[in-house]
Amino acid sequence: MRGLVDGDRTSPGPPYTNPRSVARRRFGGKVFRVAVDAGFSCPVRDGTRATAGCLFCSIDGFRPPASRPKLALSEQVRRALPGLRRRYPAATGYLVYLQPYTSTHGPPERLAAALAEARRCPGTLGIVVGTRPDALPDVVLDLLAATARETYLQVELGVQSTDDATLRAMRRGHTWAQARRAIALLKARGLHVGAHMILGTPWEPAPSQIAGARRLSAAGIDAVKLHHLQVLRGSALASLRHPALWSLPSWRTYAQLAADFLEQLDARVVVERLCAVAPRRMLLAPRWGVRETIVRAEICRILRKRGSRQGTACRPTHGPRMGVLKTKESQQ
Repeated sequence: MRGLVDGDRTSPGPPYTNPRSVARRRFGGKVFRVAVDAGFSCPVRDGTRATAGCLFCSIDGFRPPASRPKLALSEQVRRALPGLRRRYPAATGYLVYLQPYTSTHGPPERLAAALAEARRCPGTLGIVVGTRPDALPDVVLDLLAATARETYLQVELGVQSTDDATLRAMRRGHTWAQARRAIALLKARGLHVGAHMILGTPWEPAPSQIAGARRLSAAGIDAVKLHHLQVLRGSALASLRHPALWSLPSWRTYAQLAADFLEQLDARVVVERLCAVAPRRMLLAPRWGVRETIVRAEICRILRKRGSRQGTACRPTHGPRMGVLKTKESQQ
């Protein structure tokens, strides 16, 4: 778990919509997330749609030590809190994050129980639910909406790309049309919606990846997390021998791509993450050899050099965005 990201700290403010200000307005200060494993599965792993999982996924590389599905959700939170509170002594509170796998896949009663237990955790300020665009039946949407009337609730969708050919290559098992519909259904129920996106893949031309920012903006997304494609130990991607996977973009090339993406992204969308690097023990490629802070600072430098910022090249969409808050952890 890491703290809120605000881009280049040496400047008056980052050239993108800052999640810190959203946290201050909503909660009166910083917050952190406590990732928990509520024992859910994934439809592309358990045979519902497939069994092999997404090409890039290596779920064990991102599960925090305290999140064990055999432990009660509240016990996972209790074990994680002391260390996180020492790390973030100025934080106002925390959000319970249902992170691993697909937290809306399975009996609705299981999700209802997890949401209720998360709400009962002492000091929690709200809940974040990680899921997929194709795992949101009406009964789940209604349950999420009912919970959001009682506490802060954010839904994070693993969208990853707006290009169907790329989604097929990544074995995602859903289409961009399904993701767009999921966003619309969540928004219609008044829910905060974030999207995970992967940039720098070998399957999608850069112009299409950049156009994804416009598509997300038009869909009405509230927040976005950007990742670069990483080859992780234990993932199906690691077993491939496609040359492009072992010559992925350098961190400077990725920074250019991310800056281009931000220029096309509605300025009201909260940018919760600009990049994320997996634990070194899991990461096979690309090994950039620089910290995430350097990459974020480079993205900010590029935008400032251009005299640009988030939304500069985006035609504004209509209607207000709901402020969505973020702390920074790993891929959904």
